[in-house]
Amino acid sequence: MADTGGLRTGRFVIRTRPLWQRRLWLFGGIFGVLLLVYAAYETGRFQGGYSKFAEIQRRRELNAQIDSLGEANEKLKAELAKAELAKNVDREAYAEVEKSLSDLQSQVLKHREELTFYRGIVAPEDGVGGLRIQRLQVFPGGAEHHYRLQLVLVQSMRQDAAASGAVTIHIEGVRNNAPVQLPLSQIGGDTRADGQVDFKFRYFQELQQDIVLPPDFEPRAVTVEVRSGRLAPVRESYPWEIQAES
Repeated sequence: MADTGGLRTGRFVIRTRPLWQRRLWLFGGIFGVLLLVYAAYETGRFQGGYSKFAEIQRRRELNAQIDSLGEANEKLKAELAKAELAKNVDREAYAEVEKSLSDLQSQVLKHREELTFYRGIVAPEDGVGGLRIQRLQVFPGGAEHHYRLQLVLVQSMRQDAAASGAVTIHIEGVRNNAPVQLPLSQIGGDTRADGQVDFKFRYFQELQQDIVLPPDFEPRAVTVEVRSGRLAPVRESYPWEIQAES
């Protein structure tokens, strides 16, 4: 049987190792070199003031700090959301208070006007107990160039008899750069043939009249003349001001 474990040459014997043993020794040598290099690297860093364990501890502390800051940030977000909600609630409450206050002021103004109106009937400020024009207002109509006139006539309670007569209304303005007066007979449908509006009342009466103005007419004022058989006539002129619907 042949001997394959080695080769004899004179006094020396040359033995060959299996391939797997040679590879194992090679890998072991490489690993040992790498281990020595890493150990030298860590030794150098340690001598330079760097510690692997200190770095791990530092990372743990930083992670804990990050977690703490994250929790604080979430709390701040929650507080901000609460503050925004409270702000919105306060804004809505303030708007509601403003609306209520505005409504109360409107009611007070309305009651004050009514009080002045009835005081004028009971005891006129000028002491004159005859026929008077309390107010004239212009409101927008249901279409373009359509308007509604609202006229209130009063007389003092000192008068024993009812007042009756007719109202004449003219709309003063400009057409084609020239002054023009339009009577109700030309712009109002529900009037007498002469454009007058009848009235009859004991203390006060509200008259309403719808009018339609020509498109090329620019209104400037409203002239009202009230005539009664037994009382002195009254004539007033009011600027053209359109009131908002209440």
